[in-house]
Amino acid sequence: MPYPVARMATKRFRAVDERVRAAIAEGLIPGAAVIVGRARGPLHRLATGHRALRPRREPMTARTIFDLASLTKVMATAPLVVEAATRGDFKLGDPLERHLVETRDTEVGAIPLHRLLTHTAGFVPDNPIEDYRDSKAALVRAIAREPLESEPGTKFTYSDVGYILLQVVLERRARRRMDAIAAEALFGPLGLRDTRFGVRPADRPRTAPTTLERGRWLRGRVHDPRARSRALAGVGGHAGMFGTSADVARFCEMILQRGARGRRRVMADATVRSMTTDQCEGNVGARRGFGFDIESPYSAPRGLRFSRRSFGHTGWTGVSLWIDPEADGYVVLLTNAIHPDGHRDLKAFRSDIATAAAEGLLRS
Repeated sequence: MPYPVARMATKRFRAVDERVRAAIAEGLIPGAAVIVGRARGPLHRLATGHRALRPRREPMTARTIFDLASLTKVMATAPLVVEAATRGDFKLGDPLERHLVETRDTEVGAIPLHRLLTHTAGFVPDNPIEDYRDSKAALVRAIAREPLESEPGTKFTYSDVGYILLQVVLERRARRRMDAIAAEALFGPLGLRDTRFGVRPADRPRTAPTTLERGRWLRGRVHDPRARSRALAGVGGHAGMFGTSADVARFCEMILQRGARGRRRVMADATVRSMTTDQCEGNVGARRGFGFDIESPYSAPRGLRFSRRSFGHTGWTGVSLWIDPEADGYVVLLTNAIHPDGHRDLKAFRSDIATAAAEGLLRS
């Protein structure tokens, strides 16, 4: 059952609603689903505009399912990797070659796992799409052969490559695909009814479409072309998850509760602490946890009022979340801004929403 939202609380977030509706009127986004809340639950919800403009208009609803894009990194891959390390299954200081035989005796094989989590491994942002035309083993071999962009540990470069390799590490240890691992360890225990890799056929009608591919709208199929490839088949460590604003909000509440959901522990406190505090060593141009962004060129969703201890993440399709333990608050902003005709720069919009949300939290 959804949490009740007090009418008095919603008045304090009027600026959030006004900025969202202005963005829709400007044509920046077709619609949005927003939740602002605390560890105990939502304080304010908004679903407005349209989830689809083409081939026909469809209204946005609170139950709309979105392509969560890179929120996959912080809602699935990073928690699974860091929790496994917390349990002692492996060490984040392990070199990749200890887990991926294809990387042995290569520059890539010597990189410790923790650098992949903080985007300081030296990888390019994206490796060639041609690498994804065959098996995962072939993909790993291709990545191992390619030169690094920078020396590991010297520079922050946001990269999908490291999270794809972390996915393969997880899958080989568990002998299962990452979607099955995440469903059992995270989505099920959290009670996330609509969060999964891909979308069930029955749920496609309420899924927000993204872009037109070969004459058909992507709806319930991941937008990211590498996640959609033969090698990954819709399940990527960097992208592939779909979900609703309510499910993303529930994840944020679990993080604010230090890994617990009510009386049930989903992740260890040590896992949450590692994910949400700066794990970068030296001056690399960013502050990142093992998963979450704290301060980097991608931190627009922090806005002007959330604290320097706050953290979050964005996704290419137009989604973001930001969490502030000092304010005991979070804001979830889900849009399909790339629909119908491509990517939009949402930095200012995300910042405005976060600032308005933080100000409402301070008054509530």
